[in-house]
Amino acid sequence: MWPKNASNLQLTVFISATLLISIGAAVLAGTNPKLIGVASIGYVVPAVVAITLNILHHKGVSNVYQPVFYGTTRRSLLFAVAYPAVFVALVAVIAVASGKAVINSGNLPAFTELAAVFVIIFLWMVLAFGEEYGWRGFLLPALAARFGRLRATIVVGLVWALYHLPADYLVNKGSADVWLTCLIHGALVFVTSFPISYCYFQTKGSITGVLLFRAVWDVAHIVVLGAPDSKAHTVLVGSYTIFGSVPLTLIVGTAAAIVFGWMLSKNGVRVKEKA
Repeated sequence: MWPKNASNLQLTVFISATLLISIGAAVLAGTNPKLIGVASIGYVVPAVVAITLNILHHKGVSNVYQPVFYGTTRRSLLFAVAYPAVFVALVAVIAVASGKAVINSGNLPAFTELAAVFVIIFLWMVLAFGEEYGWRGFLLPALAARFGRLRATIVVGLVWALYHLPADYLVNKGSADVWLTCLIHGALVFVTSFPISYCYFQTKGSITGVLLFRAVWDVAHIVVLGAPDSKAHTVLVGSYTIFGSVPLTLIVGTAAAIVFGWMLSKNGVRVKEKA
């Protein structure tokens, strides 16, 4: 069953290709500002590499769509919506209670903006496909077949964080604390991989729930949480840091990662992937 039977060579090629392309795109964009658009290929590289390996493995395209449309469960879709919503709500409550944020009175999202959220979620699911077909559609189940769900999640989280490192550095290289910023963002990506893996393992090999998770996660953060002096129509506005520059989302996300890591180690969710 693909991708459980992916070879070690295919895994090596996938990880190496995605990371090298990410570094190469960042170098090109960094050395020539006119090529800054090259960095946008980062949204599709994992999917392109995984689809290519899928086609080569099966000697055709008939199995390319399988990880997207087959094996979706109601439980995974419910989790994909509920977890990001609860996570953001918890961060919001802590931020307001600690005085880090306040209700953005007078600049709350309009009804039309809230109605447009459903369209935006769909569009972001399409955007997330460029990464998730590779991360959770290929790499996670292939590694889980070899090392178990927890270890696979750890490796995918590390690769995912390293994949975004060059772009993070490119965006923040002008700041004095560029490496701290990159470290924090990498840590956020890493801890978020645990609930996303849990979402995936509630399916029978589908990434639809993961795509929905990614979209709801991003939209919920944008709509509810706001940056200092934000002019956007958000529910809250504030500075979500603790202990200096550590994001509150990282603290809550780390606690959640520990819980989901334990659950993944117990293989508490049964999965029967479609052949």
